Amino acid sequence: MEAKPSRPYVVLLVRIRGIIFGIPLRTNIRHRYCYRFRTSDRKTDSSTGLDFTKAVVLLEKRYLGPETTINKKEFIELQDKAYFIVKQFKKYVDDYIEYKKNGANNYVSQRYRYSTLHYFDDVLLSKED
Repeated sequence: MEAKPSRPYVVLLVRIRGIIFGIPLRTNIRHRYCYRFRTSDRKTDSSTGLDFTKAVVLLEKRYLGPETTINKKEFIELQDKAYFIVKQFKKYVDDYIEYKKNGANNYVSQRYRYSTLHYFDDVLLSKED
């Protein structure tokens, strides 16, 4: 994961198919493969949320840093929408695995063009449902 001494790299941890993923909280999200916060009061001119395209697989706990705090309204929204977010991300991962195993049309391949999931094919494609 990216490491910047001046600010934390904040992720939401979720378990899908027995694999732990870190979905980063990002600003300036310009695509639809994400969950956008609707209640954030951070001073930004762009969309903030969870970016599914930059999710990483966490195989070892040593890659996790200390816990941190996030915007209070975003935290409450994460708690309220947790089921929906995990369901949405699970579909993103399941569709990616289906795409890698069986191929897909141009639209689907474009959906995953910039996804970090490519880096974890060995893990994702070896797991069964």
